[in-house]
Amino acid sequence: ALFDVPERPVEISGTDAVAFLERILARHIADMEIDRGRYALACTHQGGIFMDGILFRLAENRFWFVHPDGDLDTWLLAHSCGFDVTVSDPKSRVLQLQGPHSYQIMHDASSGAITKNLKYFHSGFFDLEGQQVYVSRTGWSGELGYEIYTLGDQTDCPRLWDHLMQKGTPYGMVFSSMQAMNTRRIEAGILDSGSDFDSSMTPFEAGLERFIDLDKDSFIGHDALAVAPSGTRLYGVRCDGAIPKAGDLIFEKSSPVGKITTGAQSPYLDCGIGYVRFD
Repeated sequence: ALFDVPERPVEISGTDAVAFLERILARHIADMEIDRGRYALACTHQGGIFMDGILFRLAENRFWFVHPDGDLDTWLLAHSCGFDVTVSDPKSRVLQLQGPHSYQIMHDASSGAITKNLKYFHSGFFDLEGQQVYVSRTGWSGELGYEIYTLGDQTDCPRLWDHLMQKGTPYGMVFSSMQAMNTRRIEAGILDSGSDFDSSMTPFEAGLERFIDLDKDSFIGHDALAVAPSGTRLYGVRCDGAIPKAGDLIFEKSSPVGKITTGAQSPYLDCGIGYVRFD
């Protein structure tokens, strides 16, 4: 399926780009290779999760941080004082092509340039019918999949869309909705910023501690996280008798102990599924 998604990149460039991103993000950045992506969290000074997304290194001192929504631009600008960096909007918009046939479609759409050597979280510039776009092997589905990033005014978007639809039709590709992707990402155990977790939760409480590099002491929120409790509050839930929906309460006997953050009917598990955030 082909999805038109709301995420977008913010560009961070300049001689201090690496040092700046080491300050903003809770993962090591300096060891990233060019044309690689890395899932990363930006935390508040109190240790809450401000934003999550994927950081791509396009060049030595040029990065894109791809996020779904929120005030990331303002956050970056507010913390850029003292760093030789430029925060800008590359005016890139994003498509996701996800599913078992996505490799063959992208291989055909790129005239064979995209091969199986493009591993998970690898990326690069590719030509799709005479148009250069940025492509990564990532996605919000847990499936084999790719994300396609337009390059502002350089990209003829209707032409790109028609090309992908033409190459995908022989494989049964359809344009699909965010709700279909939401169902699949819950099945895959992927979280959503702002609904499943927010700034009131630490990465530990959201079960994302593996994305926190506490051995670097310079990032925003480090001191708070160094003394934060390690318990998890967010869990998956299965429900055979109903479909959980956001806002539903979880009870222990007569006492509410948590709240559903999102839910759906799972075609794969043949039951209701979702996430619950415990108090």
